[in-house]
This record gives sequence, C-alpha cells and structure tokens, in this order.
Amino acid sequence: KLKTIKGVIRPAIATVLPTQKRPFVLIDAGACLDCEPELLHQFAVMGSVYSKNILKQDSPKVGLLSIGAEDSKGNLITKQTFSLLESSPCVDFKGNVEGHDLFQGETDVVVCDGFIGNIVLKTSESVAHAISHWLKQEFTKNIIRLIGAMFLLGAKKSLKQKMDPELYGGAPLLGVNGTCIITHGASTSVAIYHAVRVACEAVNDRIDDQIAESIAKITIKA
Repeated sequence: KLKTIKGVIRPAIATVLPTQKRPFVLIDAGACLDCEPELLHQFAVMGSVYSKNILKQDSPKVGLLSIGAEDSKGNLITKQTFSLLESSPCVDFKGNVEGHDLFQGETDVVVCDGFIGNIVLKTSESVAHAISHWLKQEFTKNIIRLIGAMFLLGAKKSLKQKMDPELYGGAPLLGVNGTCIITHGASTSVAIYHAVRVACEAVNDRIDDQIAESIAKITIKA
C-alpha cells in the first residue's frame, strides 16, 4: 500500500548493530536477496541518510561487504558496485570491508544484498547468545567462580545494555513512501517504545524526503 519512493528500485531493511565504538547500519538485512549494482548503490544512499539522521553521524563512512579489502576482490556484482560507490556524490565511500571489520566500529554503513545481510545478522545474534551461555556455564562451575561473578554484575549489566538490539528501535524498511519499522513478534514493551521513538524521529527529520532527494541525484548522474 505504501509503494516505493520515486526513483527507488526496491526497499531495503536497515538493521543497526553495536560495535566497539559506535553502532553501524547493515543494509540490506533480508528484503532483497538478488541485487544488481544499481540497487546496492541505492542501499548505500538510503543507509547513509538513516545513519546521519537517526544515529547522528555527520558524514557516515560507507563500506561494501566483500571477501577482501582490495578493490579487486569480490564477485562481479561487488566489483561493479565498488565503481558506482567510488564515484557517488551522495556517500562517503570507504571501500570494501570484510567480515572481521564489521564490529571494529570504523564503518557506519555496510552494504550487501539481503541474502548475505540476513546471514550476517542471524549469525551475529547466534554468536551473542552462545557467548552469553558459555559465560553463564563457566561462572557457575564452582563456588569460587560464582563469587567472582557477583563482583562482575555491574559490568555484565553494562555489556548487556550495549548489546541490546531493542534499544535501537527495530529495523526500518527504507525506500517505501512512508515510515515502516520492523520488529520481532516477541518484542517487549521496551522494543516497541524505541520503535515508536525511531519512527517519530524519521518523520520529524523527513527521512523519506531526504532519501528521495539523494536518489534523484544519483539517478541524474547515472
């Protein structure tokens, strides 16, 4: 019913993930499984608009997810996308980023197709749950470790808050002609609160209008 913003080929899911320094936007996280370079270019533009307005990054650094940092690495699609992003007037393109770069906090927007993005997202969530489980197992093995764990409750609470995806307000579907926020079916009241907060910010900052303006620039350039 919302349709897409004029000029947008397909909408994309933008998921915010925490890093060592600041959160970054992973786009696309599952909406478009097969993407041409022009579509990935649009994802980079939309992700930059979102990062600048919602995450307050003045000049978001954009990275293209690939298997090597060199511009010659990757498949045909990523190589062609690299050329488009390198000359794009609407993004601050950093270059290729690898999987081990994602959580270092040096890139504000990471671009990939929805197939890869969804795997990255769910793998990251799975690893986070596994680490939490392993820590609980190790801390409860004996009374000495359990006592030690009690002194770390404050650090554990702080770490949990940094890694809590509910604080980022769900995942916006960027590129549709309106504001759409995607949340888990099992979202808590905290998650819904932040989803509404982010939706309000998106409306107040005219995210849709800014995306339309930026898409028009790269369409004219192309």
